[in-house]
Amino acid sequence: MKSKPAHEIKVGGVKATIWLNDGNGAARHTVNTSRSFKAGEEWRQTHSFHKSDLPKLIDALTQAEQWISLREPTVPESASA
Repeated sequence: MKSKPAHEIKVGGVKATIWLNDGNGAARHTVNTSRSFKAGEEWRQTHSFHKSDLPKLIDALTQAEQWISLREPTVPESASA
């Protein structure tokens, strides 16, 4: 069975997908990004972004960080490396 994302954030054609990973007794989140585009009659996704997509990508990632921050305890930066 395919797992579902914990949350999705869409800003225009840019999407940040948040996944919950349970490991070592601690819940951690990861984020994948994509951009939708239409090729003929078919919608496709890519993980490459044009310069004009960057403000939307920044917005989506900022929202993702805020969403995750409300659900994960703060981890010191040295512990996350």
